[in-house]
Amino acid sequence: MFWGFIIISTPFWLLAALMAGGCSFDEYEELYSPDKSMRAVVVNADCGATSNWQTQIFVEKVDGTRTTGYLIRLNGHPEDMSYQMSWGKDNEFLISEFDFDKLLGFKNQSWGPGFVRVHFKVKGS
Repeated sequence: MFWGFIIISTPFWLLAALMAGGCSFDEYEELYSPDKSMRAVVVNADCGATSNWQTQIFVEKVDGTRTTGYLIRLNGHPEDMSYQMSWGKDNEFLISEFDFDKLLGFKNQSWGPGFVRVHFKVKGS
């Protein structure tokens, strides 16, 4: 009975294990603020063969106390995408020169005092 259970349950366990590790997120690029207290991070998100790569950008405090979550998601691998990142001041961050048709999502909100203010500028605007 024990071996029958093992033989029957093994394919289900393997399938569940393969599906659980769905996405990988690899850092592709980083850009530090002028005072080095924050960094913008570009991540390549890969969720397997049934989906395309995503370029995701977020900002975090270097000391790890705060992060924005993703600010923008673009359809494609970072090396194939057109985008630019720049810091205006220590707390002013700009994501620009990306193609609107590659935009999958963005978050434009106040992150509160003492953190970061994010601006977006689409290519050609």
